[in-house]
Amino acid sequence: MESESLFDAVLDGALREIAAKQLPVYTFALYHDHESEAVSVCVDTEENSAKAASAINRYNRGYFSQAVANGDLMSARLWQANIGRSLSLGDFALVNVARTPLPAGAFSPDFYLSMVRSVMSVERRVAMLSPHPERLLFACSGPDAEVSYVWSALSYG
Repeated sequence: MESESLFDAVLDGALREIAAKQLPVYTFALYHDHESEAVSVCVDTEENSAKAASAINRYNRGYFSQAVANGDLMSARLWQANIGRSLSLGDFALVNVARTPLPAGAFSPDFYLSMVRSVMSVERRVAMLSPHPERLLFACSGPDAEVSYVWSALSYG
């Protein structure tokens, strides 16, 4: 199965499940699990994202304060506050929706470009599942990270 059609099938299945659960979509990500060579969708709500960001900030603050007390600005940079929303896919409200194994092989830049394009092709459908599409964000994995590409929704008003 060609990458784009595989991604389209994953996205379609995930959107049907999300709609059935009536989940208020705030962040929508197409995730490539590099370790197990699978692809899935992860979705977060605004409420869940705020909780996760707050927890991250509480955790990071201790290390940030200690680094500053030690005069270590290089370390302090590693423990900055989250200024808005969680992009930690494992903490999302729904994780690994429509998870599908990928064919074995190398993942070229075209693989990730296909992922981004596939998500862009369903933006309007995702926006219909969001109570505030103007705050909706999309994300995709990249070659070196679970979240490499993040973009905002178009105006669908």
